[in-house]
Amino acid sequence: MTEHTQSNENGVEIALNHRFIELPEGKKAGEVVGERHEMVLLIEVAKSNPNGDPDTGNMPRLQPDTLKGLMTDVCLKRKIRNFFSLYNPDGSCLGETPQPGNAIFIRENAILEKLMKSPEIEELAKEIFEKELKQKPESWDAKKKRATSKGKKQQQESPLADSAETPEEEAGPADEFKRRAYRDALCRQYYDLRAFGGVTSTEGPLKGSFYGQIRGPIQFGFAESLDRILQLDFSITRCASTKEKKQQGEGEGDSESDGNRTMGRKHLVDYGIYRCNIYFSPAFAAKTGFTYYDLDNFLLALKHMFTDDKAAARTGMRVVGLIDFQHSTALGNEHAHKLFERVKVQRADVGEDGKTVKEFPQSMADYCGEAPEGTVREKDQGCEGKELVKALKIVWEIPACQK
Repeated sequence: MTEHTQSNENGVEIALNHRFIELPEGKKAGEVVGERHEMVLLIEVAKSNPNGDPDTGNMPRLQPDTLKGLMTDVCLKRKIRNFFSLYNPDGSCLGETPQPGNAIFIRENAILEKLMKSPEIEELAKEIFEKELKQKPESWDAKKKRATSKGKKQQQESPLADSAETPEEEAGPADEFKRRAYRDALCRQYYDLRAFGGVTSTEGPLKGSFYGQIRGPIQFGFAESLDRILQLDFSITRCASTKEKKQQGEGEGDSESDGNRTMGRKHLVDYGIYRCNIYFSPAFAAKTGFTYYDLDNFLLALKHMFTDDKAAARTGMRVVGLIDFQHSTALGNEHAHKLFERVKVQRADVGEDGKTVKEFPQSMADYCGEAPEGTVREKDQGCEGKELVKALKIVWEIPACQK
């Protein structure tokens, strides 16, 4: 068994499927990530609508003062969720049911209360409650028993009281452990809760509980285009009707909505490169149980986040840059903004006057850049140096600048 593998409590071997990250010395794939990470994601958009705004008729999101394009963090996280809804962590196609620990909580048409109250979650929560939190099995239903005994006592003291009234359940010492067990069970079952967190305190077993406010270790910033974008707006038509109508004396082009013709619009971005900064906190990874195995799979999903996201308005989107800065401590060994500044992408079509030749970029050839790889910061105390921050260049398709 190598350093990239580890057996879990069931004897099943856990391994880094893709090895996008390097395990620190003495760490195993199934252990919780203990070091800080920062990532830079570069997305190429060509003749596509990366993130439509419903308040503006699904036009591409725009920064009003700079006219740069935007993609929300919610949009980017949706791509990751969609990837794990289609593929297993090893890259194979997903079958009827996801592998344990890789299900998606926030998915289309899901009823979250049913997911939280499912027998699988309750069984896993009970197991955590008894084996890991060291609570007695009879304490699991202690709250219900107290409420029942209180109701009987009230009925004996006041037989004329309304029997339909249900006394409020009192919280006992074991209730906090029960809620914690439910939170841990949800995080172990659902990858997106383990990675991004979520609010599970509105309904279900964690209603009103502090443990229902799950904060994940991975946080996305908004993706913003490097330059102003050129928005394209097209009119489209549909030649079929939604229901049967009588057409008397109407020509094909007499009306925009009459007959079998319906008008619509399509919005695209001509070209742009969007940049997003991603932050990883080991402190919150310890809360949700996010492991090196999970982080390795997350980087795979980032790399292929647009592989199966194709649509008529998103055919020209792909990841052209992905850099992971791996620290050696939980607090980090360098400020995040200093690491982000090391990833440089700029316009290549700059004239002698210092201005760009083209008002709007048209292709990758209009850009150039550089990104670090290997040791970024090293500590030297008169002996062999120790790597404090290491850059992993997972994807890089930006042309180098001509010196």
